[in-house]
Amino acid sequence: MNDVTSIVEAVPNGRGLGVFYWEATWTAVSGNGWDPTDASSGNGWENQALFGYDDAALSSMAWFSHR
Repeated sequence: MNDVTSIVEAVPNGRGLGVFYWEATWTAVSGNGWDPTDASSGNGWENQALFGYDDAALSSMAWFSHR
């Protein structure tokens, strides 16, 4: 994230408007997986969410206050 943000901030004339973190709330719930016909198929992105299984914000959320 730091590298991506640095690249965006280096765009000339302030044209780097920002970064977007895709689906920060994507956490595993029963029956929610890659294969809608297989509830046990899991979610390969859940480890990249910004919230834990208890719906509380993880420490990774602090990155967004870096500036």
